Amino acid sequence: MEVLTADVADLTLSRACVACGDIGSVLCLACEVSLIRVHRHEIRRWETLPSHQQAGARPVVVASTYDGAAKRVIIAHKEHGVLGLTPVLGSMLAVSIAALGEGPFAVVPIPPHRDAIRRRGIDTLGAIADRATGELRAAGWCAHVVPALCRRADGGRHVGRSAQERSAAVQGTMAIDARVISRLAPGAGLIVVDDVVTTGATVWEAVRTLRASGLAVEGIAAVAGTERPAAPGRVN
Repeated sequence: MEVLTADVADLTLSRACVACGDIGSVLCLACEVSLIRVHRHEIRRWETLPSHQQAGARPVVVASTYDGAAKRVIIAHKEHGVLGLTPVLGSMLAVSIAALGEGPFAVVPIPPHRDAIRRRGIDTLGAIADRATGELRAAGWCAHVVPALCRRADGGRHVGRSAQERSAAVQGTMAIDARVISRLAPGAGLIVVDDVVTTGATVWEAVRTLRASGLAVEGIAAVAGTERPAAPGRVN
């Protein structure tokens, strides 16, 4: 219904593409096609992690770098409530998840901040994850969302913080929601998902929290991630 409403609004209000500004729809076909560029995304060698934890850190698969059209689409969806973008973001996340293996996948979204749903009226990442797992199931994969994490505390917004400050801010902010653990399918690999990965502090805290409860995390997937500058002699 949300997607149908957005489509009707596109027709009646002549919306402009949030990525390029062309009049016609909330996201034009050319921009939609340009978004999905799957690659293995290393989060700056996890420099925010203690050395004894770095060996267990997982690489992240993202569908796009967090710039240009992808950045504008994510911001429009997350901060301005353009829910008609949920399908394309869900498709991007589905591609990232599928790149991690053959499944079955138990998809664990980063829990929203306490006031996020009140401000936005919806758990935007949850909506993206639901769409992604739905597309995976339609394609024959075994995938479902398991909201295994909840917020125990709020570390605040990360904008303007350094990698070390972000890592310190999120420490201890998440907890296991025991009510949903029973939904885990036997043999399912946990996949932590987020919309955007920058320093990796938030997704790593999610991984740490899950592992501390004896749960195995097989990978991390995101819609987009910031590029890490390549080390001398290294090709990304």
